[in-house]
Amino acid sequence: MSVIERQEQLIEDYGIIPDPLERFQLIVESGGGSAEPFPEEARTEANLVPGCVSKVWVTGGVKEGILDLSIDSEAPALAAIGTLMCRLYSGARFSEVLAVEPDFIAELGIDRNLTPTRLRGLGNIRKRIVELAGEEV
Repeated sequence: MSVIERQEQLIEDYGIIPDPLERFQLIVESGGGSAEPFPEEARTEANLVPGCVSKVWVTGGVKEGILDLSIDSEAPALAAIGTLMCRLYSGARFSEVLAVEPDFIAELGIDRNLTPTRLRGLGNIRKRIVELAGEEV
């Protein structure tokens, strides 16, 4: 499935909830659907996303051209939305990561529930994902 298709699926899955606040609460409460715990040993300075008020760690790498990502944060909302971003971009190639912005954030009204500081943090997470996508393992 392409990044565009995954994004359309995310929007469809969460878009069935008509109220943007309820949708946001579900995303945060479910942790964005994160299934695996973030490894404690990955909570390092090197994995911290710069420019975020809360600590956010993103790890990942590219193997045979395919990106694999993992994220965690002290802030539940950032952890959940970041998890959705990781679901969106994991399995993608660098060109797809560059070409597709995380439009689901606006499409689902998630941005309406975040402060400008948190929105900037999401932008920094996106930058970190792009950096990781460009690194071959």
